[in-house]
Amino acid sequence: MQNQSLSTKDALYIEDILAWNLLAAKKTHYAASQCQTPQVKAELEAACQLHSKHFEAITNFLSSNTQATGQMQ
Repeated sequence: MQNQSLSTKDALYIEDILAWNLLAAKKTHYAASQCQTPQVKAELEAACQLHSKHFEAITNFLSSNTQATGQMQ
């Protein structure tokens, strides 16, 4: 399998995606903690979980690919 590296532009874009998801998770978590309406609170909590899940999925993918690349060298 050919070793593919990320360009600087791609790495910066991935950093942005991670930052966006982390910020969205933090903001929706805070909003849910301040919300008095149960239905709105539930939707905000679901959005928080979604963004947290995306953040974790991306970091897990990156770390597994980093480990696999390190083992091949």
